[in-house]
Amino acid sequence: MPAMRALLAQLEQRCGWRSLTVDGHGCAQEWRWLDTQADGPATILLPGAVGDGAMFVRTLLALGERMRLIAVTYPALSDPVQLADGLAAVVAHLGLPPGRVAGSSFSAYWLQFYGLRHPQNVTSLVLGNGFVDGTDLAAHPMFERQFVESISAQDLHAQWLARVRATPNAPLQRLQEIMLAERQSPVNLQARFLGVVRSQICPPLPLPDTAITVLDCDDDPLIAPQVRERLRRQYPGARHISLPSGGHYPHVLNPRAYEALLAQPA
Repeated sequence: MPAMRALLAQLEQRCGWRSLTVDGHGCAQEWRWLDTQADGPATILLPGAVGDGAMFVRTLLALGERMRLIAVTYPALSDPVQLADGLAAVVAHLGLPPGRVAGSSFSAYWLQFYGLRHPQNVTSLVLGNGFVDGTDLAAHPMFERQFVESISAQDLHAQWLARVRATPNAPLQRLQEIMLAERQSPVNLQARFLGVVRSQICPPLPLPDTAITVLDCDDDPLIAPQVRERLRRQYPGARHISLPSGGHYPHVLNPRAYEALLAQPA
């Protein structure tokens, strides 16, 4: 994995990790982020269940010198309200004006609650490869609710790492392996999986349709066609973008299309 490690090292040398302890809803949790600190409006990037903010390593390196990107690692929380309020605390700490936030998979789910609770912070939400509630992924054996709630954090982490290591060697596989083997704790991974399987539909957002983009990929192996359509129906007036390729991680597997989307004005 030397090439991927080199990219991650280059990113972290250029940006550096910053952190904030957020004390909300009765618990203190650390939030961390990478900030390219370029001029102009900021776009916040949120990873899915696997990995930290550096899952966007290619995006940050490709666009970070000409636009401000802030890739956030969120703590071991499963509740979308806690996550939404924690992100709002980070935004306040950074003194950011209203801006664009792009979520992937699980974070695309709880990002809807950020728009619900903190609409004053939002000019644009990008819901990438997301879902409406936990029933959308229940058919996948690794996201079956009883399984996730009964397995230990260590065993869940070990099983998911084994699945990643069994896939063909490729940039996404190498990135996920580094994340799981070295950077993401079992407790953090389990919290995100619990957030997926326990997720419930978000109430209507107090945002204009033009502020929402629903992004999906035709070849997503996790988000089935009917799940993609259900999220589109949830936001019928939103901008709907379907990429022909990109799998569940278009920022890794179809970076040009993903970067082109972010490069557009929010």
